[in-house]
Amino acid sequence: MARLRPLRGIRYNPEHIRLGGVLAPPYDVISPAQRAELYGRDLRNVVRVDFGLPYSDDVAEQNDVYTRAAAHLRSWLKLGILVRDEQPGLYLVVHEFVAPDGTSQRRLGLVGRVPALPWEHSEVRPHELTLRGPKEDRLALMRATRAQTSPVWLLWDRAPGLDARLAEIAQGRALLGGRFDGEMGPEKVLVWQVSDRAGLAEIQALLDPSTLYIADGHHRFETMAAYATERRAAGDGADAGSQFALVYASAAEDTALVVLPIHRLVRPRPGLPISREELLARLGGTWELEPVADPVASLARLGERSAAEHAYVLVAPDGAAVLRRPRRDTGSGRDALDVSVLQSEVISGCGIGEAELRESALDYTRDAADAVLAVRDGRAGLAFLVSPCTSREVMAVADAHESMPQKSTYFYPKVPTGLIISPL
Repeated sequence: MARLRPLRGIRYNPEHIRLGGVLAPPYDVISPAQRAELYGRDLRNVVRVDFGLPYSDDVAEQNDVYTRAAAHLRSWLKLGILVRDEQPGLYLVVHEFVAPDGTSQRRLGLVGRVPALPWEHSEVRPHELTLRGPKEDRLALMRATRAQTSPVWLLWDRAPGLDARLAEIAQGRALLGGRFDGEMGPEKVLVWQVSDRAGLAEIQALLDPSTLYIADGHHRFETMAAYATERRAAGDGADAGSQFALVYASAAEDTALVVLPIHRLVRPRPGLPISREELLARLGGTWELEPVADPVASLARLGERSAAEHAYVLVAPDGAAVLRRPRRDTGSGRDALDVSVLQSEVISGCGIGEAELRESALDYTRDAADAVLAVRDGRAGLAFLVSPCTSREVMAVADAHESMPQKSTYFYPKVPTGLIISPL
């Protein structure tokens, strides 16, 4: 049974700020240039709390990114730039954006909390392995600020009637809202709070049949669970804010749920195939090549083959081709993924095993045109353009307690940081 717990959230005060100027993407997709731009956009932008700039004269635990983050949070609350709602509730978020195909989309989601527990005890199901470094940074930030600023993105798999009910709530006057420049164009968010007992009970009843899955934010969730463990050892009770993870949940079947592909670039290295035919010879007789003139246009047509074949657009120094083989019944959600087959059969056929993958033999990009250019200008020896995974594939891997290969999914657009802050 899926449950979202209400919270007394901290949020920006629309009397003092323009919301579009103070939100930011999640820290792990912000480039150095974008962080500098966010700093200049508004002195109260949440990036100063969630992903602050380090300085050369920083002194750990005295004057560093974490102590400055905590100071900003305290100051903004004192000045009324941030306010804390009087009543606990769930927060309905309407997120409007332009999809990569140019269509206008409108996604509905709920911000709330779930218990922050290790995966084996958690109500939510993961699909990804994580790295140690990012978790240590997020844990230090949480200790300093005693707050969670960026929600973990969850998906619910089935909740008949919930979308219609949320759409009704969204007809009323919003608590706050704003427009901002997103990754691929303008975006808009509107936020309502549902705090009455009847409304909360109705939403929970509609969510009851669901299972919750992580779409994005595995590092954040694991860090929240680690922080909860620390605070339990320090004496926090089961109902303390520290024992919960801030989450945003949306429907897995929402037509406005966009999953982008992440293409693979093989770094130049000795022994790498230098032509399409050389790679094909290494792969054996099950794979076929179909030369193409326009690799980006060919990528758009890969989905036509997905039911029967694993197919990729190979970009090599001597040209591009569609590389394909028939699908086989694997009995495993992970092994049936296009990205898994690419890694286990094709990339390994380039002489790149698990050890080489850990040593960063691959680069990744969401920009297919840039992947093609990388091969042509020598930044990559080969590139593989892939089709996106689906939310159903993600949930199948999670249900089987398996993990997807690194950089398998990019859920778009990201949930903005700073919409709702959870005090701990």
